Amino acid sequence: MRKKRGKKKPTNKEFRKRFPARDSAAVRSLAANLRRLRKARDWSQDQLAAELEIEQNAVSLLENSRSNPTLLLVEQIAELFGVPVSELLVTPCQDR
Repeated sequence: MRKKRGKKKPTNKEFRKRFPARDSAAVRSLAANLRRLRKARDWSQDQLAAELEIEQNAVSLLENSRSNPTLLLVEQIAELFGVPVSELLVTPCQDR
């Protein structure tokens, strides 16, 4: 029997090292607000990713404060949900 070749799945420790949680109030607020706005529309991460034209794992990293999104992506998120950028970065974000 031949072994499968390819990438091995990272362990939780390796994942946390590669994608550490960001210790930033703005990043944590963006994460919470993004999750809240997505759920208010009853969208899955896959559906949000499709709307933003990014990968689902990128949405997951954003919602778990493990990503530093570009300003362009933050603007795109704000436009999609009809909120000012500033509301994404402070807590609480009011659903509209």
